Amino acid sequence: MKSKTVVISTARTPFGKLGGALSSLSATTLGGEAIRAAVERSKIDPAEIEHVIMGNVVQAGVGQAPARQAMFKAGLAKTTTFETINKVCASGLVAVAQAARLINADEKKVAVAGGMESMSNGPYAMLNGRFGYRFGDGALVDLMNYDALVDPFSGWTMAQAQTRVNADLGITRDVQDEFAAISHARAAASQKDGALAHEIVPLRVATKAKGKLVVDALPAPALARVPVTAGANGAASKLFHAPPENMQAQLARYNAYVTGDVPSTLVDTDEPVRPDTTLAGLAKLSPLEKDGTVTAGNAPGVNDGAAALVLASEEYAKAHGYEALATIVDHADASWDPAYLALTPAMAAQIVLERNGLKASDIAIWEVNEAFAAVAWSTANLLGLDPRALNLQGGAVAFGHPVGASGARIVGSVVHQLRKRGGGYGIAAICSGGGQGDALLIKVG
Repeated sequence: MKSKTVVISTARTPFGKLGGALSSLSATTLGGEAIRAAVERSKIDPAEIEHVIMGNVVQAGVGQAPARQAMFKAGLAKTTTFETINKVCASGLVAVAQAARLINADEKKVAVAGGMESMSNGPYAMLNGRFGYRFGDGALVDLMNYDALVDPFSGWTMAQAQTRVNADLGITRDVQDEFAAISHARAAASQKDGALAHEIVPLRVATKAKGKLVVDALPAPALARVPVTAGANGAASKLFHAPPENMQAQLARYNAYVTGDVPSTLVDTDEPVRPDTTLAGLAKLSPLEKDGTVTAGNAPGVNDGAAALVLASEEYAKAHGYEALATIVDHADASWDPAYLALTPAMAAQIVLERNGLKASDIAIWEVNEAFAAVAWSTANLLGLDPRALNLQGGAVAFGHPVGASGARIVGSVVHQLRKRGGGYGIAAICSGGGQGDALLIKVG
């Protein structure tokens, strides 16, 4: 990827616990707010956004075209094109990579990419209920678990698979608990010193107007960009259909916001972070599998949240006076045995390093999604890094892991950490169900 794609802005919601502060909000409302905030921070006219790509994993019950719903809630026009991606935990990161490819290929100039998830709203289903049951009991299937957290090839949950991999690779409980304690301590420190202010958009969640966010003013709908292409001899081609008068979505249906003196709860920090986490406390937790090493303390929770980035071509950003925060340099992915997904972030990172003539030690900021503490620890070990060099602001064990959004969160985190240190290279890497890994190389300066 010979990239000319730059990051203009990032935004993410706080992350919530299962059934917690954000549980009344749908995935598309969370995604819409992340998009709206990212566009607002970019100072780009919403009419300039040509394309939206959003990751979303637990799609059952979300409705058709989740990315389209989210962009309408953010006020974007009907003429903005869109895609929804499901690469499990990597969805949000791959959305950024795909948007960068479109920009590098001169197919788009400005795009929004990210991810969204409301695991709290994952429904239950009767998988054999379409034509009824002839005899015997039926079962309700938890689609949040079934679609996001269970390996379809072995039938194991991700925790069960990681337990077996830990035993095979000799990853001890002590190592995982120590990493988890550091993750919570760093996340708590980041919250306290305001290090996450560049990332998080505070939310005022309506307490009576269920499913709505309270804002000072409704987002103005974007003007429609009616596409016109050059035909033969440079003449403008004809449109197949005259644009209708209203080229914005029906706000009464898609509006995720209310204004005025409406009862609400302010959510401005990541709910799962536990500042009082200690090694002694983690050691008391029972393993999720008998004689295993994975616990609720060294694994992330089940969470809600969204993140988005505005991307543009470097030429476009310069021509229109938009500040480029960072450059998306390259993306690589890797696949391995489905159970051994803990190895794949390092594999993908190694590919992107070699392709760009870099060593692991050349990377100033590493964000490796803590699908389990063991995943981040394994990545450091395989790449010859000190595990303490990863996730300097804390990781998913502390912040939470809303599966479709986490990849976009760590990309935004790399961007802001690189800017804070004055530049350099950073890598955001993530594993995902099916035994996949993805890594994005980012540069500031």
